Amino acid sequence: MLTGTLLGDGCLAKHGRYHRLHVKHKLAHLELALMKYETFREFISMAPHQFDQRLGDKRHPCVQFATRTHPVFSEWHRRFYSGRRKIVPADIANDLSPRALAVWFMDDGAADYAGVTIQTHGFELAETARLAADLRSEYSLEAGVRKNRSSWLIYIPARSVRDLEELIGDHVIPSLAYKLIPRRCRTP
Repeated sequence: MLTGTLLGDGCLAKHGRYHRLHVKHKLAHLELALMKYETFREFISMAPHQFDQRLGDKRHPCVQFATRTHPVFSEWHRRFYSGRRKIVPADIANDLSPRALAVWFMDDGAADYAGVTIQTHGFELAETARLAADLRSEYSLEAGVRKNRSSWLIYIPARSVRDLEELIGDHVIPSLAYKLIPRRCRTP
């Protein structure tokens, strides 16, 4: 769960002596936030908090929680951060289980017209390429890197989406399963 969360939207921040995990999702993904909350519950002392995040003139309903600080999160910070920048560890393939991949996909996956993408905008090209290579070598998924504005993402074409679904489908929350259906395959 932590690997997928850190590849996705989660972050680790120092608070006092050690680090803590911070998770924030749009309110529409409350079920995912609650799944993570239950997973990390032993490290949490407060319930998830709902709030409106303001971006310009718009309000976006969100839900978030943070764990207590703990040495284990500091260990993960050393692995997933270089200074303040989140990175992809060189040995990420060792931790890229189907469940970790599902959590990452629920965070950053999206249906494209014909395939699906995994947003990797926070990572450098070499890191995104390593992730795509690991998906190919570990799971035989057709995964490539595409430019998206000024950054990069992973693209999985239509012919490999079914393989991805078979790999992670049991771990994907039903309310987020739509991300595994390319837009051209959706019924109006």
